[in-house]
Amino acid sequence: MTVPLFDRDDLAAVTDALTSTFVSGDGPACRAFERDLSGYLGVKHVFFTTSCTAALDLAFMIKGFPADSEVLVPDFTFTSSALGPILNGLRVVLVDVRADNGNVNVGKIEAKITPRTVAIVPVDYAGNPVEMDEVNHLARRHGLYVVHDAAQSIGAEYRGRRIGSVADVSCFSFHGTKNLAVGEGGAIATDHDDLAARILIAREKGTDKHRFLSNPQMKGYYAYVARGNSYVQSNILGALGRSQLKKLDSMNSRRWAIAEYYREHLRDIEGIRFPTLTQDAKTNWHLFCILVNPRVKDWVIDALRAEGVTANIHYHPLHLNPYYREVCHFRDDEFQDSVKFFESLVRLPMYAGMSDQDAADVVAAVRKVIPHSERVALRL
Repeated sequence: MTVPLFDRDDLAAVTDALTSTFVSGDGPACRAFERDLSGYLGVKHVFFTTSCTAALDLAFMIKGFPADSEVLVPDFTFTSSALGPILNGLRVVLVDVRADNGNVNVGKIEAKITPRTVAIVPVDYAGNPVEMDEVNHLARRHGLYVVHDAAQSIGAEYRGRRIGSVADVSCFSFHGTKNLAVGEGGAIATDHDDLAARILIAREKGTDKHRFLSNPQMKGYYAYVARGNSYVQSNILGALGRSQLKKLDSMNSRRWAIAEYYREHLRDIEGIRFPTLTQDAKTNWHLFCILVNPRVKDWVIDALRAEGVTANIHYHPLHLNPYYREVCHFRDDEFQDSVKFFESLVRLPMYAGMSDQDAADVVAAVRKVIPHSERVALRL
């Protein structure tokens, strides 16, 4: 369960944008949000998009890789991580993840690289950063493009750097379930000037309209100069993004406090484990998960819900889905750790607006349910 945190500042920002009458895409608030986010992330270029899926599509659209080139994608991820390459005529090659935290198993990447491999898409599951130094080292050695799917990790850090500044391009989500929420939205970030120039055009339907909006004195009409899509975001949501960004660190700090409370009061319970956090990294606690005996996972979720706690699963491994069984080539035994992680995973409520009592209620429910689950497992 998650609930976005909006306050009077957010309402005022949206109202001001509406009052301005500039409500279409790539407006003044959008550009201000992009500048603010660029400074926050420590990256040269940021572009506000309609979603993280759009950002991932752009990340591959601007490269123009030959059709049927291969892109490495973790098996345990949301479909958008793979749709970015697929929408641009590329083949997705799935890589197993770590059974202890759901992030790509860096040690299994190299075996999947072939002469046709052009890129890799590391994903920060639950806001816990991937070992990006190791990923980038492999990418440099093999000449691969790194598209960081940071949909869940806004505000997280890796070895002292903000997520968003540790790959060729990074893609974020500002969906209503995310730490920074505008309802629907995303962003693509890069330090590469040449990629940024292509994003400006591809994001605006393949036109050079950005130049005209940047200079009101220009006459004539913008030209159609490349392939693109309609991925600019509304000025209304740009204003909301600016307001949300101002309190992102405080919202993430609240998530940290809740997570520490959970970990402190659940760590002694036999029958649950916590996913491993990446060394030298700082998660943003987008999600809080526990790992339980796979035989009783569904029973645990139902029992927690009976106690008034909205526990849930998350997406399931790509290779188990009909579409990816059709478009990807693999052996059914290749992703054992991905399956282990998914079959053990239970998500607990985590959002910045949770009260101390909410967190205490979650802990009480888990402490009540888990001991019974072990007895249930013995009967199965």
